[in-house]
Amino acid sequence: MTLPLLLLATLAALFSFLAPCLASTWLKTGKETSRPYGHVEYCSRNASDCRNRSAGSKLQPARMDVLQGVNKAVNRAIKPTSDKAAFGREEFWTADARAGDCEDFALAKRAKLLRKGFEPSQLLLTMGHNSAEPHAVLVVRTQDGDYVLDNLDDDVRPVQSARMSFLKIQSPEHGGLWLRVTGKTGQKP
Repeated sequence: MTLPLLLLATLAALFSFLAPCLASTWLKTGKETSRPYGHVEYCSRNASDCRNRSAGSKLQPARMDVLQGVNKAVNRAIKPTSDKAAFGREEFWTADARAGDCEDFALAKRAKLLRKGFEPSQLLLTMGHNSAEPHAVLVVRTQDGDYVLDNLDDDVRPVQSARMSFLKIQSPEHGGLWLRVTGKTGQKP
């Protein structure tokens, strides 16, 4: 193979690798699914977070500097520990934890972003797994795509670069309902 052809092949391979990272991607949702037990109990204590939402048709810009700052700040503020050790229960969700597990990190990030002007319909708790372990993150839905704020990663990542498989997500229209994640799409929700 000649040098120009090798260079062209290398560039084509590099572009095909980077292209998905440059495109806007959102989680594609399907039918309603079961609610996580911890979220059901959380809703009994925080009914205002678990009701109909006005899901505006216009998504906001990502504001990556804000997302990055909140993700890092919360990741450093909460000590990772099990709900059993932190709260004496197998499952307990709260936005006010000093120590807790992945759901507590996600709820704390959601609370901070709400105070910074993000809409509830943009801030979606999301469940899935990383490797073989169940995991929860906050997905921020923007006009630039869906972004993942994860307590295991200080970098805010687009969904297509996240280090987990997504199973279910809160409905943007109702904070107490959850939808199946059926894939990823380049079409805005």
